[in-house]
Amino acid sequence: MKKIIITGIILLLFLGYAPYQELNDLAVVDFMALDFKDNKYKLYLNIINMDNTLYELEGDSLGEVFFKAKNVNNKKTYYNHLSVTLFSTSILKDKELLTFLKDEFTNIDYVTIGTKDNIEDILDKFHQSSEYESFITKEKEDLGSIINVTFKDLLSDRMDDIKTPLIPLITIKDDVLHSNGGYLFSKDTYLDNNISKASYLISNKITSYSQKVEIDDKYYEVFLSNLKTIINYKDNNLKITIKGDINSPDTDNLEKIKEIVISDLKNDVNSFILVELDKYKSFSNIINYIYLKEKDKPFDKYKDAKKEIVIDLKKKEKSNYD
Repeated sequence: MKKIIITGIILLLFLGYAPYQELNDLAVVDFMALDFKDNKYKLYLNIINMDNTLYELEGDSLGEVFFKAKNVNNKKTYYNHLSVTLFSTSILKDKELLTFLKDEFTNIDYVTIGTKDNIEDILDKFHQSSEYESFITKEKEDLGSIINVTFKDLLSDRMDDIKTPLIPLITIKDDVLHSNGGYLFSKDTYLDNNISKASYLISNKITSYSQKVEIDDKYYEVFLSNLKTIINYKDNNLKITIKGDINSPDTDNLEKIKEIVISDLKNDVNSFILVELDKYKSFSNIINYIYLKEKDKPFDKYKDAKKEIVIDLKKKEKSNYD
């Protein structure tokens, strides 16, 4: 795998992404982590053409720590292959962070994630971009509890007067990564996995996930697929409809399971709406639909609207699990 990565880097450099003759003078970064701890800014860089070595730098300001990072191990730091950045929630409280990073890098399409954990506990086990990308892909497909949020997405939401940036959080347990809800860093607010998932569903950013359902001390694995959310607002009535398919490899009798899944999902959507209204900032698409009809004080209209949540799940024939 390392040979493939190195070969790819050489080809990219040779094809014009950076002068080929400078290859031996470059420290190519694919993953970066930022932390603020003990009044110090800490920067961690994974250098893929140095056997994926993780370098740590420290400074009294963002400017200082990135100035120190201009060269790593006597090589010029090269960020054009940066694909994942991990932030501690402590550094996300820095109001100048997004502006600083926007000015620091020309590439703003890298994936962004956050953590409440001691960041070094995670980096001790995971510090390559591919590890995080694989985790996000699997967690999104299996549980629907995390999505790809790029730095570009964060900038876009920050510039929107009625939206606030939501960054997915991760945690590590028994040396395994897990999703851990989300963080509204302009509001310093944490969301649990269920509320985060509800926001992704409402914005049509996830279309499937699985969950366990307990009935009479027995667990059933349940799959939801082809999910789509439709939002309608008219005459002070807000209707949120979530449609999709439901099936289980454990049983053909889905009536009780459907009842529980629908109840859970309605509760999650209601909880999510309460958070949006409490923070008076949107991190879903609901406010956009209201704004199209009510440009004057759309959040007041959102708060006062009569709300109806409809969950329409159709039984899908069970696949052949051979």
